[in-house]
Amino acid sequence: MRHTCFVILTIALLLPAALLAQHTNYSKQEVEMLLTELDSVIAHKKQYQQLRQTRADSIERIVNSCPSAQYIDKCKELFEAYSDFDGRGALRTLERMEKSPQYKTDPNLRAWVQLNQSHVYGIMGLYHKANNLTANIQPDQLSEEEQIHYYTICLANYEKIADYISDINMVHDEEKNVIAYYDHILALHPTPIVRSLTAANKDAYLNRPNRAQADIMRVLPQAQGKEHAQLLLALATINRQLNNRENHVAYLAQAAIEKIENGATEYNALIRLTHALYETDINRAYNYLLCMMEDANNYPSRSLSLDVSRYFPLINSKYTETQEITEQTEQTKRNSLIATFILLALSIGVTLLLGWRQNSVAIEKKRANELQKALDQATIADRVKTVFIQNMRHEIRTPLNAIMGFAQLMSNDLSNEDRALYNGYIKESNDQLLSTLDRIIDVSNMEVGNYDFKFSRFSVDTLCYERMEDVRELLNEDVKFTYQPMEKGLMLRSDRQRIGQVLHNLLANACKYTTSGSITLNVAHYTENDSIQFVVTDTGPGIPPDKAEVIFKHFEKLDQYSPGLGLGLYMCRLLAQALGGDIHLDTRYDNGARFVFTVPNHKEEKDTNNTPSPKTTTKPHHRPTTITA
Repeated sequence: MRHTCFVILTIALLLPAALLAQHTNYSKQEVEMLLTELDSVIAHKKQYQQLRQTRADSIERIVNSCPSAQYIDKCKELFEAYSDFDGRGALRTLERMEKSPQYKTDPNLRAWVQLNQSHVYGIMGLYHKANNLTANIQPDQLSEEEQIHYYTICLANYEKIADYISDINMVHDEEKNVIAYYDHILALHPTPIVRSLTAANKDAYLNRPNRAQADIMRVLPQAQGKEHAQLLLALATINRQLNNRENHVAYLAQAAIEKIENGATEYNALIRLTHALYETDINRAYNYLLCMMEDANNYPSRSLSLDVSRYFPLINSKYTETQEITEQTEQTKRNSLIATFILLALSIGVTLLLGWRQNSVAIEKKRANELQKALDQATIADRVKTVFIQNMRHEIRTPLNAIMGFAQLMSNDLSNEDRALYNGYIKESNDQLLSTLDRIIDVSNMEVGNYDFKFSRFSVDTLCYERMEDVRELLNEDVKFTYQPMEKGLMLRSDRQRIGQVLHNLLANACKYTTSGSITLNVAHYTENDSIQFVVTDTGPGIPPDKAEVIFKHFEKLDQYSPGLGLGLYMCRLLAQALGGDIHLDTRYDNGARFVFTVPNHKEEKDTNNTPSPKTTTKPHHRPTTITA
């Protein structure tokens, strides 16, 4: 039974300590995160200080114009704005309060001013002035609130004196005085946070850091502002006594963050952090020391100046030495990198040289092939030019000769009937010549993508009948000419003139080469891709399958002696593809020739009156199933 009670008692005593350790122990990664956050805060500390200065300036303007009843309260707000940001501004504010009528009649106000003057002098390191001010005050004559303020200021001054004298341990007499002050504050029953901080500091001076740590951790979540920063500094001191470096650095970093985030220049936490990081992180220690030196004039602290002047030569020397070592290491790395790069470059050069030698024959062969290809293309271009010139000579000279011949005959004395007949021949030749020139110009414009499409919705049946009537005079009497749509009343939205031009060429060719049999024009609608298919079938001599693509090239004719430039089918394919469709010869049909022309039905929202480019408006279409006649 006794053994069981002992175990339970032991667990009850050890469990809070275990929980405390769980909540207070920082890992190296967490400490590094806090230091990184502090680095960021220091980088932006000028913004915080500007905000504090702006707030102080705004209160300064209010103080100068506020009623006398609110003068002291506004001065206290101004002092709070200056208190940890600008020591000279804080002292000027306290001096203004000394000149007010309330200062002479209100002992609590007089004590408040003297205590805060003592606090500012303590921060500046003017301990003699600070102690003289506190010595002139009788704490028994103050209110309970001002007594707490009095003892707190005294303790803060004693702590700064202790840090200044030994930085680690107080002298015996001063330790007694501090403990006596702690006892006075505890007797006044202040707020829980001040009471816990006081009791913890007393326990720390009495070499009971574990109890002090537990007492502070209990009230730490309730603290805010300056009280929270004071608790963090106290925890840092305790953890230094406990030889817990990670916690010591972590609490100092948190306290420094809270101070600098508010624009404070009281760097008591940062100077301790600089000391703690001197051996392990010289770069941060050097940066923190520079931060304190930048703001030394804002709050001329003698203790801070002494710390900076004492540690700067040592930290600067080590920082310089570290930088030199780092620079030497970087230089060694750079030299190694350069050597590696040179060796790599030599290796690559040798490899490229060998590859160049191995591939030189292939390169020469490829160059010869390219030259041969260019020569072939030049030969083809020369042949096309020759064919074009021959065709043009025939197609232009024939109507010109007719025009010139009949024009000479017109100069003779002719009858009215002959003159009318010759005029008809001249007009026919002139129309033929103009048609040839228009076709050449039209093809040239198409080849550079210059189309003038005008989209509209029209009847397919009407268009087919019109084109059939246009070529009916070319039709042989023994040929049957029929139109067979799969359904009547089909409507198409596209360029009516250009589609009629393609149909006219296909029907005219069929009439030209078909002497007997039939010519059929079929039309079908494919709903899956919303397209219209025109099929022109004749029973003429037909076209060899190996010429199925040749006939769609410019200046290509099956019979070089037949009239025409060889541009009709070439122009038909250009127009079909520019309209988003296609045209081809059905090689499976062997009873003549069958041409299949497919064009999509353009949507309303995509229509424009501008001329579309074949490269931007044309999409390749699969050839749909050919209609059988």
